[in-house]
Amino acid sequence: MRIALVPHDNSSINTIYRSIAPMSVLTARGHETRRLDNTQEDGWDEALRWCEVLHIHRSCDEGTLQRVRAAKALGAATVWDDDDDVTRVSKRTEAYRNAGGFNGAKRLAVRRRLFGTVDLVTTTNERLANIFREGGAPEVRVIENYVWDAVLGPRASRSGVRVGWVAGGEHALDLERIPVRAALERLLDEQSQLHVTAIGVDLRLPSDRYRHLPVVQFPQLLSHLSSFDIGIAPLSPDLHINHVRSDIKLKEYAAVGVPWLASPIGPYAGMGEREGGRLVPDDRWYEELDALICSDRARRKLAKRAAKWGRQQFMSANIDQWEGTFAEAIARANEARASVARAG
Repeated sequence: MRIALVPHDNSSINTIYRSIAPMSVLTARGHETRRLDNTQEDGWDEALRWCEVLHIHRSCDEGTLQRVRAAKALGAATVWDDDDDVTRVSKRTEAYRNAGGFNGAKRLAVRRRLFGTVDLVTTTNERLANIFREGGAPEVRVIENYVWDAVLGPRASRSGVRVGWVAGGEHALDLERIPVRAALERLLDEQSQLHVTAIGVDLRLPSDRYRHLPVVQFPQLLSHLSSFDIGIAPLSPDLHINHVRSDIKLKEYAAVGVPWLASPIGPYAGMGEREGGRLVPDDRWYEELDALICSDRARRKLAKRAAKWGRQQFMSANIDQWEGTFAEAIARANEARASVARAG
């Protein structure tokens, strides 16, 4: 297949998992791929004539709609993807400036027109798929997020027991609702072998055994995760976005053999020891962290299960889902043209 991809943001982890990583694996399988820049005008005409599939991640404006229509007019199949419901973000997050209020309303209007134009919509879970169907998408396919195994490195060295959390800035709202910070502060006081690392959101823990890394670029992220002995993923049930997230955070922990503790909502509901972790009610973070920190045996057992499950969550092991979806989009586009020709 010849696939033209349009990443929303070349540096965001969302775009990496939904566009750049799968296209890299598809290229390794022998498909041809080209990356287009939605902010540039050059190269589009030739690329749209060349491609069999135009794949767009998240971009949703009038320019995107016009390019989708141009691709279809030239005979290409079109696939639009998003892994978040960005039109329902909290007013207290940075994303609200671009996706909330009046901008959100405009995006919804364009999205409905896009849904009526593209051949397929893809997303990460059935909760989002249903939101998109209700928003006008007639055909939605679920492709989960998978760990890009091409960037896996050696396990990082560590000492003591290290609890780690990788979380974007919007997770500060989870900290306000779930007593994770208080639990970790108490545990740092009680257990001298404990170290805590936060990547992204700042836990602001008053200890010299606490480390905060505001930003870690994606190629190095899994290496940092591999230094954890326990990964955490607290999510508040009060926030809409938490119910439509993907489960990629637990997959990342598992891919590097790290046992995890997570909130029992949204993408994590139904997971547990088989996947290498445990689910934690909001009021039990201290107790569950304490139990796992104090038990080397429990951590080793969960780490073994996490690694087994994690091997099944690599992009290379699941790329046939993207491949099959693009093939389906091409077939649907061909059938639509044939129907028009028969009608004419």
